[in-house]
Amino acid sequence: MQVKHGFPPVFDPRARVLVLGSLPGDESLRRGQYYGHPQNQFWKLLGAVFGRDLAPLEYERKCAFLLQKRIAIWDVLKAAERRGSLDTAIREERPNDLPALFGELPHLRAVGCNGGKAHRSFSRHFGAWLNEFPGEISVCRLPSSSPAYAAMPLEAKVRRWRQFLEAALADS
Repeated sequence: MQVKHGFPPVFDPRARVLVLGSLPGDESLRRGQYYGHPQNQFWKLLGAVFGRDLAPLEYERKCAFLLQKRIAIWDVLKAAERRGSLDTAIREERPNDLPALFGELPHLRAVGCNGGKAHRSFSRHFGAWLNEFPGEISVCRLPSSSPAYAAMPLEAKVRRWRQFLEAALADS
């Protein structure tokens, strides 16, 4: 079984939202980009939420757009054993240092877990820690942007992501 390693976080200290995936798939690793598989709906979802077609933009511009919107991205897992790209194949999880990243994000209000695996891994590795965290941060399991998750139509995913992001990014 091959050990696969993720990427560093994409963040700005002004971020209010942190979107967490599980671990990049093979195509994302090959491209060196979060959500790099052309069939992954992440950029299409975020573009629909904000009324901007992000898909054709260069990766750096996509990331800059998220940072401007005060959204950071990372993965729950730093590394894991996995054959292929499916989350169901992940074994021997090694979590990222999310507590350190939270310390770099003083305005963080919400964590959105991109799919069930990201949510389960976040809860397993950081649930108890988050209960002791001094600030109030909501955690939401979002419908996965993965092409493997076809149980929900794109329009329904967009509604759920929009509800989460609008609430998390609203001025208090």
